[in-house]
Amino acid sequence: MLIVERQQRLLETLRRQKAAQLDELARQVGVSASTVRRDLERLEEQGLVQRTHGGAVYVEQDKGPRGQTTVLAERMGTQVDAKQALGAYAASLVQPHMTVLLDGGSTVLFAAQQIVARPLQVVTNSVPVANLFADDDDVELMLIGGSLYPRSGVLVGPIATGCLADLHANLMFFSVAGIYGEECYNQNLAMAQVEQVMLRQTSQSVLLMDSSKFGHKSLTRVCGLEEVDQIVTDGGISEEWRGKLGERLRVV
Repeated sequence: MLIVERQQRLLETLRRQKAAQLDELARQVGVSASTVRRDLERLEEQGLVQRTHGGAVYVEQDKGPRGQTTVLAERMGTQVDAKQALGAYAASLVQPHMTVLLDGGSTVLFAAQQIVARPLQVVTNSVPVANLFADDDDVELMLIGGSLYPRSGVLVGPIATGCLADLHANLMFFSVAGIYGEECYNQNLAMAQVEQVMLRQTSQSVLLMDSSKFGHKSLTRVCGLEEVDQIVTDGGISEEWRGKLGERLRVV
């Protein structure tokens, strides 16, 4: 069982029961208590559960701190099968000794959870992504600076773009809010500006997005489709879009 699948099963159990003990969760997924403990740590870092003495409780995802919507937590619970498949394909592109640039977003987080290539350099503006690699001795992690955008846990602004301008990566994974016409769009200007710099600093860019986002325009333009090396999506994409994207498209 993949790590992301195991963590999703734990999350589904806690969502259904609201709370569970560590030993019970370990029996349900067929792994050791120490493995479940590590999984719960990751889920807690994403704001999905709260650990307790001997177990964990499910964190309702409709509201976050101060009543704000926890957007990333909500997105982690939608289109799960598609995002797992996209993430698995993306993770398969990562080879040992690469420098990988990881943007924020739920689909990129699914990909990050499934990267097994080591040793590795990881550069990211996402706090949840950074947390996945923070205690991995075979990963050289660089979390760039910036202002925290709390809805999705990414760092943005001039400090973030300035840090990225001096870096280079072999491979970049990112996601957007939609593709409309020949353009990719995102819902936040500061996030789009960070992605634009990332695209200039990588040898190969891979856009991960589920098929529901095609044909939708959002607040701000990120890039043109011709600037993206590979677009990865699920089988729900229409024939019209398949024809338009051609060889750049990968359906998983």
